[in-house]
Amino acid sequence: MSEASARISFVTPATKRERLSDIADLFGKNLSGVINDALDHYLELHDWQIAHIQKGVEAAQNGEFATTEEVEKFFNQHGQLE
Repeated sequence: MSEASARISFVTPATKRERLSDIADLFGKNLSGVINDALDHYLELHDWQIAHIQKGVEAAQNGEFATTEEVEKFFNQHGQLE
């Protein structure tokens, strides 16, 4: 069964709207389809980030931290930040 739809409205620069319309035309989609695809990608990205942040917070709350040796090994393998 498909999910119920809800109408939303927002303001965006005209140039962004034109770019979205161009993409829709190129892919043979309607504007709503392109915007929904973009929203799906945005939500997937942030769901992934939030899950990993929560996992890190839980680890920290449980006292799970890298040892000094593990940190040194990481930076020896991957280089120092400048």
